[in-house]
Amino acid sequence: MVISAGRSLTAGALAVARHLLIHGPATRGDLGDRLNLSYASTSRAARALIQEGIASETLEQEPAVGRPRQVLTAVPTARHVLGCKLTADTAYAVVCDMFGNVRSAGRAALPGPDASGAVPVAGTARVIAQLTNRIGRRVPSVDGIGIALGGIVTGRSAVREGTFLGWRDVDLAGPVSARTGLPVTVTNDVTALAREQLWFGAGRTHSTFGVITVGAGLGFGVVREGVAVEELIDNGHLLAHAPVDSRGPECGLGHRGCVAAYLDHTDVARRASVTFDGLVTARRAGDPTATRILDEASHALGHLAATFAGALQTTCIVLAGEDVGVLAGTAAMNGAIADRLRPGPAEAQRCVLDIVTTPLTFNDWARGAAVAGIQHILGAA
Repeated sequence: MVISAGRSLTAGALAVARHLLIHGPATRGDLGDRLNLSYASTSRAARALIQEGIASETLEQEPAVGRPRQVLTAVPTARHVLGCKLTADTAYAVVCDMFGNVRSAGRAALPGPDASGAVPVAGTARVIAQLTNRIGRRVPSVDGIGIALGGIVTGRSAVREGTFLGWRDVDLAGPVSARTGLPVTVTNDVTALAREQLWFGAGRTHSTFGVITVGAGLGFGVVREGVAVEELIDNGHLLAHAPVDSRGPECGLGHRGCVAAYLDHTDVARRASVTFDGLVTARRAGDPTATRILDEASHALGHLAATFAGALQTTCIVLAGEDVGVLAGTAAMNGAIADRLRPGPAEAQRCVLDIVTTPLTFNDWARGAAVAGIQHILGAA
């Protein structure tokens, strides 16, 4: 593996690089118009990107009118970043190019918890470094590392709360960077997905959107006016426990009929005396109780998506996670959203929600971490 120490881009060069990565090739004139940059600023940015190998410039093949124009194109292999998703016992890693394309993948077990119940940080850093060396050999160089995990992260380096790993106020970026010699960014896993969607998903058409993940727990990500919010004020607690039905089941915190009571695996399993996967299997076999419980979960997810969209004032919500394939797009969810969107008789304004559904594997979570790492080494906020 070759280690590369890239430099962060200026604001103008970053804006041009981001546009090329998201929207494809463009001329300098088009870039200036779209990004509100002067010709001189656009030219400086283009020269910097070409010198860094991040972009190339060629003549337009068949100009419609006049002389051929110079067209800038992002170079996908200019940078490679390792993305790592940490669970309670496993590190899942991928190496991605500038477009977020996965070039190699691997995984490794994390060390077991110590006497305090926490996974050793030094051992985790060692595992990530070993993965970087192993799967990084399949690309010319690795330029940075992005790490994503469930919990609260501050300063893109310290884990204030990592529940699944037993961590409190842990510096993770420092030990990993010391072992690898690479720039490291650490982020909440749902925030990493929001960053990935910002450049390569919903962000192509929506500057503001929300991300909801449904699986072992509920997760939330926010992008406002093209900027991913790194830390939520409540880690998603207010949305997760928003009321749906005052006569509904209780969640683990004692809220009657809140979103978590219908969607959190622990709460559902306690009420149904069977796992979420067991409910899915039972519904396929025609079990009416399993069907009702899953329909209620879909209904709650529809209400959650509508509430989140209203709070953010966006027309786009991304639903992701291992459970969305079962719950999203059903009659129960669509009915809940349609009912929430139904205007009053005197209301002239109509709203349509764009619901993007993205089931995820652990490698997809790791890809989100890699995209966050790409943005970090380029200097994106």
